Amino acid sequence: MPRVTISEPGKTPQPYRFKLERKVIKIGRGGDNDIIMECGSASTNHCVMERVEGGYVLRDMGSTNGIKQEDTLMQAIDLFDGMEVLVGDVPVKFQLSDDELEKLADEEFTTHQKKKLPPVSDDGNEQRSATTYSPRASHAHLSQPKVQESGGAFKTLFVFILVLAAIFAGMTLRHNMRTGDFLPAKLMGGEKAESKAAKKPEGDSPSDGDAAPEPADNSGME
Repeated sequence: MPRVTISEPGKTPQPYRFKLERKVIKIGRGGDNDIIMECGSASTNHCVMERVEGGYVLRDMGSTNGIKQEDTLMQAIDLFDGMEVLVGDVPVKFQLSDDELEKLADEEFTTHQKKKLPPVSDDGNEQRSATTYSPRASHAHLSQPKVQESGGAFKTLFVFILVLAAIFAGMTLRHNMRTGDFLPAKLMGGEKAESKAAKKPEGDSPSDGDAAPEPADNSGME
């Protein structure tokens, strides 16, 4: 039979045993419970221990101080051999015999473990933690995306420059293989030639006002 040991403050630990076939075991301060606790931290109908496929589950029944596993408030706790939980402020130890462990091992267990949800306020919203956040921390949190955006723009520009450089290097190599000329030098030479041609003055040509000398007529001279 499963063994449940209640260790109330100032009292000798009290063990309780139940048959494995028992489906529900009620725990609380009320007189109609299967395990009656006198500690003030326990509610009238505090929790129930349910027999499920493959084991047991301790389930809170809306108590004031709840049930805890490792100081965490829980709505439901999967119980295992040798496990100790808190019902209110009272330690409760759960134990199984070897025969019970062997029998439960043949069953398929599905977890029921669940944390206790926060209480709901009058406006229907969940009550949040009372922890306050400093404006400095909030400001640092909001400014972070701006830094990331700036870095992203710089990275995009850097990649674009690299792509342009790669394209120009490919054109230079292709031109060198075809003509044997170095493309940047040829481009610079072409610019210098165009500059010289622009500065060179046009050649002198006879103006329309200057008449060319006529050849002398020597036909009348003998």
